[in-house]
Amino acid sequence: MTRTEIVTRSTLRATVFGQQSDVALTSRMKPHLPPTGMTPVRVTTTRAVPRSALRLIDSRILSTALRFLDQDPCPLLLAGLKKYRALAEAARVTAAAPGREEVVMLVDPYRVISEHRPEVALLIDGTEVARVGFDLRIAFGMCETAVAVRLGAIDSVDCEAGAVSVDLSVPGGEKLLHGEAEYSVRRELRPPVVIPVDPRA
Repeated sequence: MTRTEIVTRSTLRATVFGQQSDVALTSRMKPHLPPTGMTPVRVTTTRAVPRSALRLIDSRILSTALRFLDQDPCPLLLAGLKKYRALAEAARVTAAAPGREEVVMLVDPYRVISEHRPEVALLIDGTEVARVGFDLRIAFGMCETAVAVRLGAIDSVDCEAGAVSVDLSVPGGEKLLHGEAEYSVRRELRPPVVIPVDPRA
């Protein structure tokens, strides 16, 4: 398992898969394709599409799906962190006392899960004929994490040790791509990330 640091302008792809090319990653996915491939049946039944063209379309769909990994992992991690009760309390305290900082220590190992249902649009002669769906699941395992909160928002995060895994699958089907890496995060957030607080609490 590789180890990296999530810094500004990091991407999920770089964090988990390093410098692996589109060709290398799509080659890893192809053995796990459904028996009928990725091209929707309604496309193949309404048009005479040669088998070689279907393989090319599948490759293009897979390489396009890799763009889903070109996003900063930190916002996904922070979206999960904001749900923790200790951080909501720190947000309430610091919002009421400008100038005060609360540092919340998250010591016990825990997981932040981020799930998405992205789609790739399939165009023929400039017209959209179908959409191909995927399941994208990102899991952050964390421990020894310090989160600084000011004015009701996360000002910085410092995670000494963690692990992130990425799974790209066909909805309800087989996993196409899996990767994982150890990571650390040391980042000041500009602008800070506001923590939602229930006014009834």
